[in-house]
Amino acid sequence: MAFNAADALREAGILSGPMTPEVEEFFSTLSESETQVLISTRNRLAAVLPDVVAHSATWAKPEASEQDFDAAMLCMCGAWSGSGNAQN
Repeated sequence: MAFNAADALREAGILSGPMTPEVEEFFSTLSESETQVLISTRNRLAAVLPDVVAHSATWAKPEASEQDFDAAMLCMCGAWSGSGNAQN
């Protein structure tokens, strides 16, 4: 049977719920070793930062989106990139 990165990440508790076709396509390109790096990194972070992991376990989506703010309004990508345009 061929390796399926998405299934391995679901088993590890990293992925849950449905994925868009684009995300599904991305995960299909991951090798087994790349997938293991993601899983081990998550496990190591959980060991080093248990408070962060405990807090993020209940975090389903950004608080701003729960408050019905427009995500584009909150994006500072343009400011951080130096373009000066928050819409980029």
